[in-house]
Amino acid sequence: MPTTDQRKLRAQMTPLIPPGVTGHIDRVVTLAAALAERHAFDVATTERLLLAAQGHDLLRALEPADLLTRAADRGLEVDPVERAAPVLLHGPLAAEELCADFDLCDPWVVHAVRWHTSGHPDFDDAAWVFFLADKVEPWKVEQWPALQQVLDSAWESPAQAALRYLELNIERGESRGWHQHPMALSAGRALIEAGTRQLSDRLLKQFWGV
Repeated sequence: MPTTDQRKLRAQMTPLIPPGVTGHIDRVVTLAAALAERHAFDVATTERLLLAAQGHDLLRALEPADLLTRAADRGLEVDPVERAAPVLLHGPLAAEELCADFDLCDPWVVHAVRWHTSGHPDFDDAAWVFFLADKVEPWKVEQWPALQQVLDSAWESPAQAALRYLELNIERGESRGWHQHPMALSAGRALIEAGTRQLSDRLLKQFWGV
């Protein structure tokens, strides 16, 4: 059952985003709630997680030029990878605007939304659950079936599933000539250092430089 804060945020956001994005957000919220229950998060943690899920794609539909303009207007530092692919700015900008325009300034929620595209070394299990719900909601798994293994793993270990997603995304990026966001690489290294799982020497060197 959505909390009052979730319902309020949804009502405020709905006129500002297209139906396709709304559908994605609904699927993310549903999966995030199921994963939160599976991992027995407490009520307060689950509420924050679902607020992040509700708000994360506030600006996803903006055009690249608009994202760059908003970043400049807010004095946001833009990484070269973000400048080459401005869609990566929709998380940092959404975090700023959720606080400034929607009075959603909870530090955990803001941090999770800011880095929901790349992940972050400081993410806890709840933040990784939110990250994963965004990455492996049903439509995305249908479009990229390799994500099913990430979804299956998410029910057992959010950190392990997150690392597998980052690996898959790097493999896909290499095949398409994409540059990886530095924060995604830092997040992956942090998961490895935390002992998420043993990787082959090839993967350690190729993907993570360790």
